[in-house]
Amino acid sequence: MTTRLAAVETSTALGSVALFEDGRLIVEDSRRVSNAHGESLLPMVSALFERAAWSPSDVSRWAVGVGPGSFTGCRIGLATVKGIALATGAAIVGVTSLDALAFGLEGAGVVVSVVAGGKGELYLQATRGGVVLLAPSHLRIGEVAARVAALVPDDRVVVAGEAASGVDWSVLGERVSVIVASPHDLPRASVVGRIGLERLEPADSERAGDSARAHADALEPVYVRPPDITMPKGAKAMPPASTLK
Repeated sequence: MTTRLAAVETSTALGSVALFEDGRLIVEDSRRVSNAHGESLLPMVSALFERAAWSPSDVSRWAVGVGPGSFTGCRIGLATVKGIALATGAAIVGVTSLDALAFGLEGAGVVVSVVAGGKGELYLQATRGGVVLLAPSHLRIGEVAARVAALVPDDRVVVAGEAASGVDWSVLGERVSVIVASPHDLPRASVVGRIGLERLEPADSERAGDSARAHADALEPVYVRPPDITMPKGAKAMPPASTLK
């Protein structure tokens, strides 16, 4: 039986969508935007589905980036995926932007993932061999290197993320390496999809009805710090699957 997964990542200015079939990446598209993906995401999803000759009902699993990053971008991506998954009964799994940046670097020592947080702050997470040393946090840019140095006094440190280029890492001396090349520059749907494939069990794709609805409703953005703007209580922005042609 063919298993299809679609992945969406919109937690930064780089919005991306990727489609997987039986664990293999079929097609991916990405674009940088300045409007928090509100106008570009659904057209990009629709175009990719058309290229693959898929319909939303063909997808049994969705993986979506849940942040931290742009508050608006995270909400748009998650609401879009929730709407489609609820309409089709597909399973859904959330993947953080910091996990996406660290993916594939697990054997490199201590991996610090960094995403721009706005207001002179960065979001960061530190792991060693997949074990979390520092849970997703937000710090002023000038405090990041010292915090990492205190957390990791001896080991080699690999820093992943485009935003890391704005940090002075000299306190770590020669034991730090900064990676800002793709796919470790910004979180991408292809990586979110690969992580989602690992996390979703076969039975997850069989969720239907109330079970799928409860699972999707429970998934929320990972803001790390309180959002600047909150939606009215009970408000939900979920586009209907019918908007995908």
